[in-house]
Amino acid sequence: MQLDGELIKKDGHDYLMKALELPDYYGKNLDALYDCLCEIEADIVIVNAGAVDKDIIDTFKDAALENDFLKLKMFP
Repeated sequence: MQLDGELIKKDGHDYLMKALELPDYYGKNLDALYDCLCEIEADIVIVNAGAVDKDIIDTFKDAALENDFLKLKMFP
C-alpha cells in the first residue's frame, strides 16, 4: 500500500482513515493512529515522506517496531 506524504500533509487523518481503511471509530489523533497501526497487517510505503509532520512519521515508525506484521518504507 502506498501513501502520499503530500496528501497526508493536506488532508491528515481523513486521508489516512480512507487510505488505510481505518474503522469508523478511529479518533483522528496520533494515539488512535498508533493503536490502529499496531493492529493491522500491511506493507506501507510512504512517498514524499519529507512533507509529513515528524510526529506522524514517528507514530508510523513506533507502530512498525511494535507490530511484526506492519512493514514500513519511506522515500523523500
